[in-house]
Amino acid sequence: MSKLFEDAGKTPTRSWQCFVCGKQYKTYEDYKTHIATEHAEGREYITCPDCKAPVRHLVSHYKAKHQNRVMPKNTQTKVAVWHDFASNGKKKGTRKPTFEQGYFESNKMNKALYYYRSGYEREVYNFLEADTDVSAYYAEPLKIPYHHQGAWHDYVPDLRVEFIDASIEIWEIKPASQTHYEVNKSKWAAASNFSENYGWKFNVITEVGIEKLKQKIKKQQSQ
Repeated sequence: MSKLFEDAGKTPTRSWQCFVCGKQYKTYEDYKTHIATEHAEGREYITCPDCKAPVRHLVSHYKAKHQNRVMPKNTQTKVAVWHDFASNGKKKGTRKPTFEQGYFESNKMNKALYYYRSGYEREVYNFLEADTDVSAYYAEPLKIPYHHQGAWHDYVPDLRVEFIDASIEIWEIKPASQTHYEVNKSKWAAASNFSENYGWKFNVITEVGIEKLKQKIKKQQSQ
């Protein structure tokens, strides 16, 4: 993450190397700002709950910097994509964890194929398919502008869910460990306002929401 470099005839000076893309910065603040504005939290970096530093492995960070503090429970501890860079800034390799992914075929939506990137998404598709209150659902249905870190971006929620009572909800499927990220809070605040303007409801579906969906389907099937 950092190294020593020396210009001819000058005192060695510390530089900070981004662990995502390899760019180097002379100050920690510039390095920290770069990561927060240019990279995706959760996927490429994690913000330490205590010191707000961008890191890629929270357990190692706590052992090195916060030995006397307890790391919060139910939080993401590793980045989803891990890059390694040599001292010259060139990428040595990229490691990606294995996630459950594939295509879900929906009979309710006339054999439409929905790509899922996690087991959570697959479970939710199964529940939407079985839920007799759901008339239709659409993946990545729209773009919502949101403001974060001084710039505008587009947020694409996971689902638009339509119910037989004509109500509509916009859903985001996320592990509870990622709900505290500032970028997600910015996205979801914009999505909530957007949905309210149309008379819709915005929901973030975590493990708790998935369990509620499971119990709802069980209740429907037992009736």
